[in-house]
Amino acid sequence: MEDDPFLARYTYDLSPELITCLNDKPPLEEETILEWSELGKLIFKKPKLTLVEDRRVKALEETRPFAKLPKVPVVVDSVKKLVLHKQLASNIKNVTKFQLELLSIITRYHDFSYTERNFDNAEELRYCYCIHAINHVLKSRDIVVENNDKKDGDEDELRDQGLTRPKVLILVPFKDSAYRIINMMISLLSPKENFNVVHKNRFVEEFTGGELTLPRKNPKPEDFEKTFVGNIDDAFRIGMAVTKSSLKLYENFYNSDIIIASPLGLRMIIGAEGESSRDYDFLSSVEVLMFDQSEIFLMQNWDHVLHIMNHFHLQPKEAHGTDLQRVRNWSINGLSKHYRQTILFSSCKLPNLMAILKNRCASYGGSVSVVNPIITGTISHVVCSLKQFYHKLNSKTPTESIKQRFEYFINKILTQLQASSEKHVLIYVPSYFDFVCIRNYLKTEDYSFVQISEYTKPGKVARARDLFYHGECQILLYSERFHFYNRTKIRGIENIIFYQLPTIAGFYSELCNSIIDNDGCTRNITALYSHYDACVLTSIVGTQRAKYMLTSEQKIHMFHSGT
Repeated sequence: MEDDPFLARYTYDLSPELITCLNDKPPLEEETILEWSELGKLIFKKPKLTLVEDRRVKALEETRPFAKLPKVPVVVDSVKKLVLHKQLASNIKNVTKFQLELLSIITRYHDFSYTERNFDNAEELRYCYCIHAINHVLKSRDIVVENNDKKDGDEDELRDQGLTRPKVLILVPFKDSAYRIINMMISLLSPKENFNVVHKNRFVEEFTGGELTLPRKNPKPEDFEKTFVGNIDDAFRIGMAVTKSSLKLYENFYNSDIIIASPLGLRMIIGAEGESSRDYDFLSSVEVLMFDQSEIFLMQNWDHVLHIMNHFHLQPKEAHGTDLQRVRNWSINGLSKHYRQTILFSSCKLPNLMAILKNRCASYGGSVSVVNPIITGTISHVVCSLKQFYHKLNSKTPTESIKQRFEYFINKILTQLQASSEKHVLIYVPSYFDFVCIRNYLKTEDYSFVQISEYTKPGKVARARDLFYHGECQILLYSERFHFYNRTKIRGIENIIFYQLPTIAGFYSELCNSIIDNDGCTRNITALYSHYDACVLTSIVGTQRAKYMLTSEQKIHMFHSGT
């Protein structure tokens, strides 16, 4: 049984000592650093059990029937050693070493964070987590079917289910992402012609089309075209039931094994407090949670993700046809959160994403994070001759950081800007809350400015760009979400103020390189940062320089590019 990670994880209950450890804030953890050939540097953390007796700390050794603590992950050298379901294993071919390392971690049910997703490895990652999702569902189904045929047996042996049926939830930003995932699952499940996909035509019709019309003249950046390929509808959800010979699409959630949804699509079902039609019972027994393209969730609405996380593993309001005599003990006892595996893929390391793993995940299986250092960062892609000034803010709390950033901006940065009479200044603001605060202040103080945000109508966007380009206003207040969804080339920029560093590091070099090259004009970049911007600062300037900038007593750091 120990050879099969699925059985080893879900068959046993947690010991009281381990439950106490997992519920501690923060939990006591044991950390191991690994170096793998493909994934690189990894940090493995697992719960550490201790008991104080006679003023001595003694390690607790767990024995059956309690679940055992996870072992340090080891790379397997073949798919056969992954102990996959036989129906699935026979369909997997040409797995790369990178994928084997990835599967060696996620099939052992460790929480996993990988922040180096890109357009080159996206399909490899998708293939791996589709394998894991299907493997989990097929093994769960086999146990249930086998126990259905048992007439007599120990009551605990027949406990093989959760409070509701859905076991796997995959969150992705667009319909096109879901379309690719489901097609990949179909290819893994259907090597033979007799495999049936129910409602496939409806699925193809609803999840294709709707592509953006991309301009041939003045084309968008390559990463924009790859991000917004296919159907980019961000309000969807689809339930799927897996059987031996079919994949049933558009199943009711309570008859589904796998749910694929966007944060907005799921939020619409969960609803808000007081709504009579809201429903979140289907999240009560999710055992595998996956996030893909996670950085895009911040460009959509991060509150949707937090709202979903708040509704995991709550007591269901209704039975939904569940046989309580078949529900696992740990699920009845409200310990499902300790059995849920969370897998997160993104293109960059962001504090919001790390907070999910730190504060919203409590798996006893431990966690693995890929933590490769960033050598140069995106600042190395800046080719214009620019002086880049980074202003450090020393804040003790996130709330204080918001207040201090605004005060420093209006008292230092704007004061200097007003004294210099510089024009063609773009102020880049990631947060719409900050955008509104700055906009209101500029209006109150009668600054000469125009604004472009995700809520600005196209006609007003065109007028704002025109006024800014011809120097009829001093400042263009510019929101990050508008840039993400439009990637419009703003002409006439001579100086940029990053009120906060861009969420997606590539935007920094892209905007810097859009500055016009006029002889005789001074071109500067001003950026504000604090300790709470460590992740994005590292992505832009590199690991070593970010570490120095965050620990140095120096208040302003300067880089000079293009020389």
